Amino acid sequence: MNLHLIWKYKYWIAIVVLSFICFGQMAYTNHLADNLKKAEIQCQQKIQKLKDDQQKELVKAQDKANQASADYEKLKSEQRVKNEVVIKEVQKIIDRPMYHNVCIDADGLRQLNSLIATNTS
Repeated sequence: MNLHLIWKYKYWIAIVVLSFICFGQMAYTNHLADNLKKAEIQCQQKIQKLKDDQQKELVKAQDKANQASADYEKLKSEQRVKNEVVIKEVQKIIDRPMYHNVCIDADGLRQLNSLIATNTS
């Protein structure tokens, strides 16, 4: 009789078995979807970490470039100061009147005569 009952309710048993398989498949799919979400979150975290590391390296490289530029500007300004000093000294020498169709005064004439006398002797 048990076999007879099984055949009598075969549609209901098939529906129950298929429902069980369907719910099992849905549970397994949800499990895989959760694993996929976790993997995506981990991937996003790794990408963010790489972006942060890249940003830090970019800031370090920019700092090095800024330091090199500052060193260059400092050296350039030191050289400019040296050039200005030389230029100012030359300008001071040139600005003094040397000969303007004026005869040498008595002191200058005495010094020239003494130099001439020492060279001829």
